[in-house]
Amino acid sequence: MEFAKADFDLFDREVFAFKQLKDIYPPETIQRLKEDYQMSWQKWKHIQMTVATNVSTNLQPKVESWTNGWNLRSHFWCAYRNEAHPNQNACLAALINQKQYQVYFMFQHYKSGQRSGSLAAYNDLRWQIEEWSKDKNLADYYIWPQVEHELEDHCPLAVYLSEPQKQRQLEEKLQGRSFQIGKLWFPSESIEDVERLTTEALEELSPLYFSL
Repeated sequence: MEFAKADFDLFDREVFAFKQLKDIYPPETIQRLKEDYQMSWQKWKHIQMTVATNVSTNLQPKVESWTNGWNLRSHFWCAYRNEAHPNQNACLAALINQKQYQVYFMFQHYKSGQRSGSLAAYNDLRWQIEEWSKDKNLADYYIWPQVEHELEDHCPLAVYLSEPQKQRQLEEKLQGRSFQIGKLWFPSESIEDVERLTTEALEELSPLYFSL
């Protein structure tokens, strides 16, 4: 499958809360919007479930719903965790929003007290990135602090590795949270064969994830 511009444009809106949407639009418009979301989400789910059958590193997907009950999502998200450790805070993930498609390594802060794995151990993996990256094509890789909004322009990994100032800036921006690292693709590019791209990215990032 491929991601077309419409897959990104779905999230390009100012209002996501159903209560506000109902104040703005007639019922038939709300219904069409729900149908558009559900159709796009089914495509998203199909892609991620297909990836799960292709990836060679025993990763199990958990696809987040297209709504939290009160709001439409501003992105679609899927977490991948080792089937032997389904309750780790660290995970691999895929996300699509209005700006980009990303496959990345992250620490899930939400309800982290209910899962295993320390933030300190996760953040210590920063010191392994240079060695991990030596056999990688870094063209599509980026690194950013978790507190940075997902629509901000993230730092290219090649720039981060070559400029100590960027490394210090990341340290300053962590704010007691985590870093994230992964591949990003943008709707201005041709994003074809998404299942293959996702599978390859997950397998490239897996050594970081499985080192915990």
